[in-house]
Amino acid sequence: MLHCDELIYKQAAGQVGERFELAIKDLFNQDNLQFPPQFGELIPLNKFLLHKEKALTIASRIARKYWGNIDLFLFEKLQDTTIDLNHANERLTHFFNSTQGKKALFQYLNIHHKLRFDHLISLVFGKEIEITNQVGGLNCIYFYKVGKRYFIHIIYNQNEIFWKTLFVKKVYSIFLQTSILSINDSADLMNQLKLHLESLSTINKTVSTLNSLVDEIAFNNPSSFQLKELQLFNVISHYNGGKRHRQKLIRIIEDMYDTWGDGDWALTEKEQTILKFMLVIDYYKKEDFVNTITHGEYLIKKDRLNNHAIELILEYSDVLPSIKPEPTTLIKRYDKNYIEKIFYILIDAYIQKQQYNKVIRLLKEYEIASCTAIYNYLNQEQYDENSLHHIEATVQRDIIFIVDQTPQHAMQSLDVWHNHYQTENSLFNDIAIMSSKHICNILKALFATEQYELFDKLMEVYTKYVKIDEHFHQLRDFVADYVKA
Repeated sequence: MLHCDELIYKQAAGQVGERFELAIKDLFNQDNLQFPPQFGELIPLNKFLLHKEKALTIASRIARKYWGNIDLFLFEKLQDTTIDLNHANERLTHFFNSTQGKKALFQYLNIHHKLRFDHLISLVFGKEIEITNQVGGLNCIYFYKVGKRYFIHIIYNQNEIFWKTLFVKKVYSIFLQTSILSINDSADLMNQLKLHLESLSTINKTVSTLNSLVDEIAFNNPSSFQLKELQLFNVISHYNGGKRHRQKLIRIIEDMYDTWGDGDWALTEKEQTILKFMLVIDYYKKEDFVNTITHGEYLIKKDRLNNHAIELILEYSDVLPSIKPEPTTLIKRYDKNYIEKIFYILIDAYIQKQQYNKVIRLLKEYEIASCTAIYNYLNQEQYDENSLHHIEATVQRDIIFIVDQTPQHAMQSLDVWHNHYQTENSLFNDIAIMSSKHICNILKALFATEQYELFDKLMEVYTKYVKIDEHFHQLRDFVADYVKA
């Protein structure tokens, strides 16, 4: 145990709350320093930041103490792997004793900042394993470089809440007492802070606390890429933080554009893409279709969503629904892939604003806006009657694979779909509702732009396979009103 941690643990008797705060105040009196009251007492950095050799020695010693021996429990867990269990403990001992092992451990910690038991096994044996149980009394070890020193923190399994609370306190202390430029991978450290706050309190309180912390960091630090990264992190926390925090989303994003609109660290196209995505979702929920269209069109122009697909998914997986897109498919959950979701929303917004020609333009220009069969029909150079039949074949195939994942039981799958897709809470109801709404929007645009042949065929397919009464009645009323007008 680190000396600083041991002092706080003993003084607070392993408790959190008021006794925890009083322990820190009694041990590290900082009355001469003024910090925002919502973060409580802070710990002086010189009490827990260590020189490289000492930090690495502690990390190695703690890992060896708790994970350096394959006991009977672990032996059973690892039996199904290809690890040579007869010599496993020898390998572990050699790893912790050798210069090469210590170097590998330092490199791993310096890059990943967090060590769990399965990470150690991967380092020592080169084998990826999954162990969900907490092993040997130790949860994980954190390791970050701050200036010329290192922040190391151990989360023990016993009294885990205390050690997580102490981690939070130390991270506050780092961010509020030093420049973010001196913190190696400050965004990752902030994310670890968020994860622990969420486990210790409500999402609402977590978002409010992070917002206050980022505001304080922004006040005390000059403009930099790291600061922009933390403020973008704050935007995403609000986006995922529930209704109350969503109300502040537009203002916070506008502040991002005001602060980072130009200059050395101006928002990149990738960063603007994720901000615009969140704006589209928020404006659409508010039924502000004008702004939905404005920002939605930005996203699809120049293939921005596609151009940054890999980076967006890797960096913003908590914002973007990223199941593989299915342009050949018409019956599906359009909200499960972020590109399909934007086209779904944009087409609905066009319909709400009676911009029917824009819907047709999307269908002709983008296969993913509807499906391959409709896209091919609209773009054929010479009329081919078979192209209409492909639409029904597409829908049948979609349904068969949704029900049974195989074409071997085609008729049975279609029967199962017909018997259950309109039943609330069935496995297929959400897919049917979303597909029905999207197809009805396409039908409205086809009728309004006099694409009658395609309208008739798609209408036939719709009523035969995926009709939802509410949507169908709205479509019928739309056609009647349009004819009258």
